[in-house]
Amino acid sequence: MHHFKINDDIAQLNLEKIKHNLFHYTYTVKNIKNLMKRNEPETSPSFIASYTSFKGEIFENIIYEHLVQYAANEPLITGFILKGPYQQQTQKFYKSGLMIDSSSQIVYKSAYKDISEFDALFFTEDSLYFVEMSTSKKTESLIKRLLKKQALLKMLFPHLIIRALIVLTEGSKGISKFPSYCTVWITKDLEDDEFVKHIIFDCREKKHIFTPRNKKFIQTYKVKYEKFQYFQTLEYILEKSRSHPRFKVDLNFFKSEQLGIYFDIFSKLYIGFMSELEFIKLFPEYDLKAKDKRIIVTLEKINTKLYDLVYYIKENNGKLKRFYSAKNEIKIKDKELDGFTNAEVRFITKILKNEHELLSEDIKQLCKVGFKFV
Repeated sequence: MHHFKINDDIAQLNLEKIKHNLFHYTYTVKNIKNLMKRNEPETSPSFIASYTSFKGEIFENIIYEHLVQYAANEPLITGFILKGPYQQQTQKFYKSGLMIDSSSQIVYKSAYKDISEFDALFFTEDSLYFVEMSTSKKTESLIKRLLKKQALLKMLFPHLIIRALIVLTEGSKGISKFPSYCTVWITKDLEDDEFVKHIIFDCREKKHIFTPRNKKFIQTYKVKYEKFQYFQTLEYILEKSRSHPRFKVDLNFFKSEQLGIYFDIFSKLYIGFMSELEFIKLFPEYDLKAKDKRIIVTLEKINTKLYDLVYYIKENNGKLKRFYSAKNEIKIKDKELDGFTNAEVRFITKILKNEHELLSEDIKQLCKVGFKFV
């Protein structure tokens, strides 16, 4: 594996060569600008949260600008995907595929839904590197997100080795916990508050931005990859898991390496539904009102070692609940209405057939077998 080495400009977060280009990126300035205009104390929690988030946006663009130059000068890099002010504006808003979204980010979409976003992508002769940048000193959630991103890219680029370049700031925790396929760079913190304010209030330096001229630099629509059909794959897994002639749910089907990748992408795989009457036999304390009196049953990756049954209830009022029982404790959690789980449940609900029903005895049998199989 090749670990690319950080250069001094990136490590020191040098703005000298790239500062004027940073004014050409799209920023989310409304909230922090309003706080500044009304003289919100810089020590207030709302100001700190908004300002920190905004500096994170600038940090990402600083690193991306440096990566553009890094890629141009690094012989091992054979292709680098352009985004932000370097993209061709006409190549946007497809229903599915790898593309630049409305906020100028590199995303992979399926049925208009963002499956994953990448801060940068570049190629070597045998590998694809995805780049993640963060100013947060805590890295646990970032490490978890890597699983889905790497798994998705394995599906899109099966002929390439998928690696990651992680760019963090000094003082970040848990660096040793990153997977072996990651190269980790550490930079200085962004401390130029005057420059940050110039970005917020668009004090633009009147310099033109030039799209780099190099055969390495490519637009997303020119990248060749295998299409990944998100919702159709969920349907395939549902049908395949229920097609065994002897068992209600074929747990052996979930043991393959391919299904391990699917778990990393989806986190949960749908295996059927229960009626409320059957569900109450398992959980007498259940007191929700499910639409069509059906409870969606999934096999979910709880953590890296535990897979377990998790239930989703679409209520009559439209809200979606996650219902999980562990160690005789029931945990019920609200799911976001515009989140991916809601979209998945809507899709699965439409394709469920009577033969997908699971009885309470089926669930008991599955629990007896257990799920520590991947």
